[in-house]
Amino acid sequence: MKIGLVNVTGHVQTGDGSRLISALLKRDGHRVTSVYLSRTEPLSYGRDELAQLDGIFGDADAVMMGVYSAYALRAAQVSDYVHERWPGRLVFWGGPHCVGAPEIGLRHADGLCISEGDEAVPELVRRLDQGGDWKATPNFSFMEGKRIQRNPVLPPFRDLDGLPYYDYDLEEQYLLDGKLVPLTMDVLKPRLLGPPYRTPTLYYMASRGCPHNCAYCHNCRFHAMWGSSPLRLVGVDRALDEIEYQVRKFGCIEFVGFFDDDFFQRSPAQLEHLAREYKRRIGLPFGVMVSARTWRRDKMDLLVDAGLKVIEMGVQSGSQRVLDEVFNRPLSIVKTREVSREIGTYLRRGGVMMLLDFIIDNPWETREDVLATLRYILDVPPRTVLNVFLLTYFPGTPVYERAVAEGLIKPLSLRSLRRFSRARLRYQRNWETVLIQLIRLLSMAVRRKSTPISTFLRACASRPVRLVMSLPPPVFFGALSRGMQFIWISALRLQDRKHRRGMERAAA
Repeated sequence: MKIGLVNVTGHVQTGDGSRLISALLKRDGHRVTSVYLSRTEPLSYGRDELAQLDGIFGDADAVMMGVYSAYALRAAQVSDYVHERWPGRLVFWGGPHCVGAPEIGLRHADGLCISEGDEAVPELVRRLDQGGDWKATPNFSFMEGKRIQRNPVLPPFRDLDGLPYYDYDLEEQYLLDGKLVPLTMDVLKPRLLGPPYRTPTLYYMASRGCPHNCAYCHNCRFHAMWGSSPLRLVGVDRALDEIEYQVRKFGCIEFVGFFDDDFFQRSPAQLEHLAREYKRRIGLPFGVMVSARTWRRDKMDLLVDAGLKVIEMGVQSGSQRVLDEVFNRPLSIVKTREVSREIGTYLRRGGVMMLLDFIIDNPWETREDVLATLRYILDVPPRTVLNVFLLTYFPGTPVYERAVAEGLIKPLSLRSLRRFSRARLRYQRNWETVLIQLIRLLSMAVRRKSTPISTFLRACASRPVRLVMSLPPPVFFGALSRGMQFIWISALRLQDRKHRRGMERAAA
């Protein structure tokens, strides 16, 4: 069969799940044509743009797309265009949005993959090809009249070593942003710039399964389906084989980002083997994500020796009440402080960069909760980089359900999809929240803490200053926040342009 595969996320990066789906279908002998809708804004694609799909999807047997909530409106537009242009052409969705909100997806798609697709998607295509009962495919939901038919969910997929390499062959892969162009290596390379260095990055997930069951994360849906989100590992040698192959294929990769939910879940013996072989075979700087629950100095030492340069940890809030009662993340603030200080010693002597994640603008936190987060941030080790996110209501999560029940947001609809990705303060338009954003900006600009900067920030957080800054109206702090957000985005774009020009000069 010929499958049209559409990536609507706005990013053309490595490690995207659609490339694994492409590889799985090609392994079964199917022809796959992929299109990346590459821009992040505006969200909509015009009909004249989508019409360019006619030349490559005209003979497709089915169209599939991976959908994140922030881009679900775009997925709906493409699906409606396909149905309009080729009546009877089947369209299937998969991805996090489908796990959480099948009812909205089935208004536009003929079927949704509501769990992992490693077995289910090839099985669906096999049934379509052979004329089988494709509506009985496990891990999928379909509409039967006005009723949603939810098929049985398969157990968590475990044979990660048996999966094919992600598909970066680029044959029959295209980019759509105004014009449809073939996705060549020259077109792809400038789009591989990833945080925190904004250099060409290969992202790779060497495991599946998160130990947390956070109320704001789609992972909680897997906990609900399976009773837990079990850890499943790619074998060390299998993972290194693929990383080595892809690094050689691209020829420009400068950094490897492991985006396992918690890289330190592996045993010391496995990490020792991985560190030794990675250093010998790959030799590039790399980054990992870790939980304070599993961090250990002996594991850290092994990875630093192998080239670990970036370590990211989720704190989310400096308020224990918010972690326990709102986020369902009962991880001790005392423990995360202890671990961040331990990691901080590697910043000074090993050149390791630490990123700490925080979630702000939460309607269920008080100003005192925000102050607790601010104080936590003021005490993080020097040169820590802050990832500060505005709370997002992903459909299907407890945070989303609570927000709907309390009237904070309207129930999911296409018009409300834009709200799932926001850049403006809505609930905590106050001095403490704005100060957190200022510290984030400074953490990128000057890699604080220098003594003058630290002294200035602590003065800004002092009680007299906070009393004075409680006088301006919320609109004032909203404007300050938007200004800092503009500076932040502009700085990132400037970094990207600088690196892209460097890559172009090197290629010339």
